[in-house]
Amino acid sequence: MNRIKKFHQEWLVLQPDQGSFTTESARWSNKDLDPVPQSRKKWEWYHVSGFWVASGFSASYLQTPSSAVALGLSPSLVIIACMIGNFIITIPCMSQGYIGSKYSINFPVLARASFGLWGSYVAIIVRGTICVIWFGVQSSLGGSSVQCMINSIWPSFQSWRLDDLPVSAEITAPALLSFAIFWISTLPFLYLSIPALRWIFLIKLLVMPLFGVALFTWAVTAAHGFGSLFSLPSNVQPGWSVGYAFCYTITVGISGCATFGLNQGDLTRYAHNPRGTWLAQLALPITITLIEFLGTVLAASSQVLYGRVIWNPLDIVLLWDNRPAKFFAGFLFAFAMITTNVAGNSIPFGNDLMGLFPKYINIRRGQFVCAILGFAICPWLIEVKATSFLAFLNGYSVFLGPLTGVIMTDFWLVRNGRNIEVCHLYKPQGIYWYTRGWNMVAIASFLIGVVPLLPGLAYQINPSVPGISRGYLEVASLSWIDGAVFSRYIIFSSLLMVLMRAVDSVAYYLLYRLFPFPIHTKEEDTAMQANPDVSMLESDLSESNFHHSNEKHSLNSSSVLV
Repeated sequence: MNRIKKFHQEWLVLQPDQGSFTTESARWSNKDLDPVPQSRKKWEWYHVSGFWVASGFSASYLQTPSSAVALGLSPSLVIIACMIGNFIITIPCMSQGYIGSKYSINFPVLARASFGLWGSYVAIIVRGTICVIWFGVQSSLGGSSVQCMINSIWPSFQSWRLDDLPVSAEITAPALLSFAIFWISTLPFLYLSIPALRWIFLIKLLVMPLFGVALFTWAVTAAHGFGSLFSLPSNVQPGWSVGYAFCYTITVGISGCATFGLNQGDLTRYAHNPRGTWLAQLALPITITLIEFLGTVLAASSQVLYGRVIWNPLDIVLLWDNRPAKFFAGFLFAFAMITTNVAGNSIPFGNDLMGLFPKYINIRRGQFVCAILGFAICPWLIEVKATSFLAFLNGYSVFLGPLTGVIMTDFWLVRNGRNIEVCHLYKPQGIYWYTRGWNMVAIASFLIGVVPLLPGLAYQINPSVPGISRGYLEVASLSWIDGAVFSRYIIFSSLLMVLMRAVDSVAYYLLYRLFPFPIHTKEEDTAMQANPDVSMLESDLSESNFHHSNEKHSLNSSSVLV
């Protein structure tokens, strides 16, 4: 028993450094949770823009429009729908990027302002679950990249032990081995710090656009143009309408970047210029739309070259006869998906798990837990066919849309884009304690956004579920937008006549009006009366200001405006 206790204390318990804002418990304030000091804010605006250019060159973004083409929507409508979705999701990405850079805080801490210190765990769990699933899906695609590389060296690998696994496994032995190799190759990248990742993104920024141009040139040249697919009208699957498929594709376009609508702060907290960070997000709709256009071109060329629409670009690469081209295409896809997976999924999950269990988990440990869970969920089952992949992308938006709606409305409408007191985000019994640590207004708004969409989600995943009408599916086809609207509907109807933008922020605002909660403190009001020009706590405070563990500093910091 003593050995177990010794192992627990020496190897499991982290005993994180004392935070700057409380001496009571490292649960609420520690070095990892506290705002990033100026000395570590290394990201410039072009690193943020480069993040979108680098992250966009992933098989997941390429196959999103290809999947819609496989469902029968015309390529021109697919591109338009994806572009609309990309512009919509840019708004929350700009919001989260700005907040993260301005206040130097990550998502688990920001969620406390909306949901309360304990209520933020709901938001953390929702986002963390999605990060694990998406990590697994990206790793599954990465496994296909590794399979391309191995096949180019040993062509016989394609038929290696094909009958060893049962058909019900939905994966072959070569694919499973390739997945495992990619997964193992990802692990060393989990040791990289976020400031160090900016150099990886710069490398991708230089290499991946050239790779995209090469893919586009090959597709157009080999198919002698864009192929007949671009001239075909929409011919959607039975039971679907063109309008439904179009709206569904918009939501799928949103869903491809929906996690970044919450994750951006985890990265941009290391950027020192909030305004530059905000503007840099405009690279999202341009870059991602062009990449999705490339995915559509690849799907069109596959119809000409192979007689069928192939929605997974890596399946197209596997059909190439040029072995060196197959190897380098697989290598570049694998490199792209490793770095995107680390920055977009494992780091956010590490932040989330660290926020839940700071005694045992730091960001790095959380990243390894994400990798283990991403393997355990058998993500290749999600990608069995195009419809299941679209159901996956659209389905998790049921939860992310309401979550995004609550957080954006709380900051921009309830608090008018300011009035976050950073010190109270780490202080039990502060203004973000609400009712025993829970902001019931946020919880109620989140449920209002989620519950109406659950029947449609169930139908999307399993159409044989009894008792669910087609109407629920039609509503769920815009799950992210519906969720954002419903979750904010209750709060903003009083201003609906003034600003049409209230449509996507109504629920939370109306509940706030009905059951108001404080957004100022007495210290803040006193400071404002004494000096109207007193500024918010800027992100350029020195490292010693943030990590000084003196209790007097923690108490006095409550009078600083944030």
